[in-house]
Amino acid sequence: MQFYTPRNIEFGRGSIEKLQRYVDGRAIIITGKNTWESVKDFANMDYPVHIFTRTSFTGEPTERDIENLAKVLINEEPQTIIAIGGGSVIDATKLAWIFYEHPEITWNEIYSYKIPPLRRKSKLIAAETTSGTGTGISAAAVVIDQNRIKRGIVSEQLIVDASAYDPNLVLSMSRNTAIYSGMDALTHAIEAYISKINNIPADTLALKAIELIYRNLPESADGDERTRELVHYGNMLAAMGFTNARLGLCHAAAHPIGGRFDIEHGKINAILLPYVVRVNEKCTSRIKDIARVMGVDDVAQALLTMNEEFDIPVTIDFVPEDHLESIASEIEKSALMRVNPCSMSREDILEFLRMAHRGEL
Repeated sequence: MQFYTPRNIEFGRGSIEKLQRYVDGRAIIITGKNTWESVKDFANMDYPVHIFTRTSFTGEPTERDIENLAKVLINEEPQTIIAIGGGSVIDATKLAWIFYEHPEITWNEIYSYKIPPLRRKSKLIAAETTSGTGTGISAAAVVIDQNRIKRGIVSEQLIVDASAYDPNLVLSMSRNTAIYSGMDALTHAIEAYISKINNIPADTLALKAIELIYRNLPESADGDERTRELVHYGNMLAAMGFTNARLGLCHAAAHPIGGRFDIEHGKINAILLPYVVRVNEKCTSRIKDIARVMGVDDVAQALLTMNEEFDIPVTIDFVPEDHLESIASEIEKSALMRVNPCSMSREDILEFLRMAHRGEL
C-alpha cells in the first residue's frame, strides 16, 4: 500500500509565511477578494495577485470559471502558483493548472482521470482559509459540469507541492462557513475511516480527526480561537485520511443532490451523514471506534442532534420524491460506492434516499 501527502506541510500560527521558502521563479497568488482582504496581512507575500471569481451559488467552480482562470495562468506563465482560499479557489486553481500545463486536454479526459504529469511549467502551493475541504492536502478537486452536476476529480498529480494550515487564516470565517466546512471535514474523516480500504496511517489520522472536529466544532462555530485551531488541524488530518482511503455513499449522494438543488457541499454532507452512518453500521464494526472517540452511544443520533443544534435541516424533504430514482441511478454509477462499507444495489440506495427524505433514522 501507499500513503500520499504533500511533500511539505507547514502548520501552526504564522505558518503561511513559511510557504515562501517553496517559491521558485515567477509567482502568482490566486485568491478571492474577501479572502485576500482578510489574510493579506497574515500572508505577508509580495507577489502579483489574481482575484478569482466563481459563478456558482454552491461554492464549487464551474467549467467556465476554470477555463477563464487557465487563460490567466497561460498569459502570466508563472513558475510557482500560490492558491490561498477555500475549496473553490484551490480546486479551481488545481484544475486550471492542468490546462496551463496541457492546453490541449479536454474535460472528457479530465473526467476520465486521464491527467498527464504536471510540474513541467509550474509547481503549486496552497493555504486553506476554511476548515473543510482538505484540498490543500488531498488529491481531489470538484467542479460543476455543464449539466450542473458536481464532478470529483482525483489524481495524485493534484496533490500540491507544499501546503500551510495556519489557524490565523480561519479566524474570520462566518458562523455558517465554520459549521458547513467543519461538517464537510467530519464527513471526510468518518467516510475515510469506515471505507473498505484499510490503510493504517490513513485510518489513524481519520479517527483523530473525528475526535478533534466533533468535540471542538460547537465552540469553533461560536468563534473561539483555540477550538478553531483544533478543527483546522482536524481538517488537515481528515484530508490525509480520505486522500488515501477514499470516500463513500455520503459524497456519492451529496454531489448530485447539492448540484441539482444549489446546496452548499458541507451542508448537504451534514444532512446526509447520520443516515449514511445508520445504513453502514451493519457492515462495519468501525462505527464503535467512532462512538468511542466522540464519547457517544449512537453515532447517527449524535450527528442528527448536532445538525439540529446547528440549525441544519435533518431531512432531504426539499428534494421532490419523483427525483429520487434518478438520483439513485447517479449514485449507483459513482466510483465512490466501490469503497463504501456496504455494497448497495440501486434499490438499496433508493431506500436510503427515502429514509433521509422521511427523516426516519
